[in-house]
Amino acid sequence: MADVVSPSIATTVPSRKRKREVDTSSDERARSRKASLQDDVYKKDLYLVFVRNALKEKSQGNPTEFDELVARFNKAGTKDQSSSELRLWISALKHVVSSLERIHSPLVNVLIAFPWTMMEDGFAKSYVDLMSMLISARPEYLSAILAQIALGFTARYVSDLNYSKGREASLDASLMYERQHILLQRLLSLIPTLSTTLEPLLIRNFPHKRQDKAEQVAYIQNVLKLSEYCLELRDRILGLVVDRAIQIDVEIQVELEDLDEGLLESATIQEDDASGESSEEDDNLSINSDDEDYRKEEKTSLKKVTEMLAKLDAILKLLFEDLNVAGTLSHYPQPRSSGSDSESGLSTPTSTKSNSDSSPEEETLESLQATRRSQFLTLLTIFDRTIIPTFKSRYTQFLVFWHSSLDPEYTDLFLGLLVSKALFEQDQPAVTRSAAASYIASLVSRGLFVDRDSARRTVGLLCQYLEGQLEYADGLLDDARRNGELGSEGLKVNASHFSVFYAVAQAVFLVFCFRWRDFEITPDENEELVNRAGRKWVAELDVVQRTITSPLNPLKYCSQNVVKQFARIAQRTGFVYCNGVLENNKRADWAASVYTSSAAGTPIKFPSGATTPTTPRHPSRQSVPATPSPARLIVLADSTVENDINAFFPFDPYKLPGSSSFIDDIYREWSMVALDEGDSEEEEDEDDHDVVVGEMGEEEEEVQLGHSFNEMSISPRRVSLAAA
Repeated sequence: MADVVSPSIATTVPSRKRKREVDTSSDERARSRKASLQDDVYKKDLYLVFVRNALKEKSQGNPTEFDELVARFNKAGTKDQSSSELRLWISALKHVVSSLERIHSPLVNVLIAFPWTMMEDGFAKSYVDLMSMLISARPEYLSAILAQIALGFTARYVSDLNYSKGREASLDASLMYERQHILLQRLLSLIPTLSTTLEPLLIRNFPHKRQDKAEQVAYIQNVLKLSEYCLELRDRILGLVVDRAIQIDVEIQVELEDLDEGLLESATIQEDDASGESSEEDDNLSINSDDEDYRKEEKTSLKKVTEMLAKLDAILKLLFEDLNVAGTLSHYPQPRSSGSDSESGLSTPTSTKSNSDSSPEEETLESLQATRRSQFLTLLTIFDRTIIPTFKSRYTQFLVFWHSSLDPEYTDLFLGLLVSKALFEQDQPAVTRSAAASYIASLVSRGLFVDRDSARRTVGLLCQYLEGQLEYADGLLDDARRNGELGSEGLKVNASHFSVFYAVAQAVFLVFCFRWRDFEITPDENEELVNRAGRKWVAELDVVQRTITSPLNPLKYCSQNVVKQFARIAQRTGFVYCNGVLENNKRADWAASVYTSSAAGTPIKFPSGATTPTTPRHPSRQSVPATPSPARLIVLADSTVENDINAFFPFDPYKLPGSSSFIDDIYREWSMVALDEGDSEEEEDEDDHDVVVGEMGEEEEEVQLGHSFNEMSISPRRVSLAAA
């Protein structure tokens, strides 16, 4: 009988064999790891000995080994070394930072300029540790390190690094920027006061306004992100970016003025593609002109305007997104999605209030409100310092327009600043006060967030100023009469003496065109009006008729687009009739042109209807008389006054497609308030068209005036930046 082996015993033999093999393998791996660690330690010690000896020899006047060490961190030296080898050098240098003297500055400088953001993660971490230790031991190198970080925020620096490494070794720019921020945050934790050193370096590295869109966007994104964790620079960074935006904004307007009118009218400007890269050749420029011989330089200028518009659009979008924190706090309509997946770039500071009974949500709400209010006050400061003195900016001021819409308090603060500057700060230059009046007019007219009560209060203050100026003009006449200074023709004054008056009058006219419905007293406000015919207006507007008929004659000096639209709406609503004054102005202008033409020997061309004034059809509709008093005030024309108040409407329609989503829902278009058939106080006869000054029909002129109100004065009316 054969011997039978127990199954349990049979399986035990190979099992033990496998166990011995596993144990042997584990021991080998352990020995291998130990040997590797010993090798690493040996290498580290070897590198450390070399570094220490190199520094010592350099101090003793023998630079050979020191120069070899420096060469290992030059661009040429790094190509022949692996990342792990360079990391060993960094590890060795961390042990000797306290031994670095001024004589070793070439090594420090090459380390600071080293393209560490291109390396693998482990090396980048070691490098950040080395720079932190260097600053702690040798703070005199802080400025050099911060200068390199500021340079690292630029797109050209990242592009140059990727180009030098080749396409296969290139890294994503966002990762390289992120590493710069990690280093800066570490340094900020060690030296909280470094912001004073960093600020001028950020200004120095800010891309010039003529650099391309990608360069501007990359740098602005980085400095705005920096402001999230370096709150000391928050306001100054915001001011820096707004300054750059307004420089580009103004240059756009200058370029538009220089462009050939015919070419400009036939051009359509489109936005660059979504990637932010410029289109090839002239893909974004469409010229539809019958004249094929347009000048090449004009085409180049138009292309330049296209690029600047896209650049400005991108910058403003970044600013809007950065400011758009705690959007749910607002009771006003919020802007539609701008198409960006990025969250707000504003860090939320810890609330200074401590209340044990407050929930985390309430504390967060208070903190967000405080942050938003601080932002707005900063914007107001920037507006007062930079924006309002800049008369040709077209879009940058919409930052304040948008922020004012977020809370009624902000609207009141903005209006308060403008009213104070226009009406009460007499030490301000007249041109600044006139600009403030233009801002008031545009804000109240265009802002959907400016409610009826605010509009009435603001216009009431403007009308009080007009009344005071009329009294002042009467006082000038009385003084001249008493002093025997009144000439045979009257008292002559230059229009520039009343430039603010004309700007304020134009503001009232413009606001009335857009908001006349809010100045009408309704039966809900006064029950006595229920059974009365005709419209009744708030008492503050009573001075408007006196203003129109005064010797100061604002209908002559204000923007004719505004004047004609105001005259038409005022007549249609039964507010006031300006046609007598307008006809007198027309005849006076014609007479002056006749005199000039006669003196020059030029044949005189009589315009249609210029010899006879227009007579209203309805006897009850008497136009405002314009008969001057015997001792009258004579205002001498001044072209600078007319140019100033004709050339600036700060909140013209917003035409930048990338950032327009922040404005669209809070902006009042002319089409939203234009008169319709039901707005006339009473039905007009067919022949009433002649009460409109000019030779065109009323419907034709109404269309033209409506178009001009959609895009007035400095708006690039013939140029649009449309989504591609």
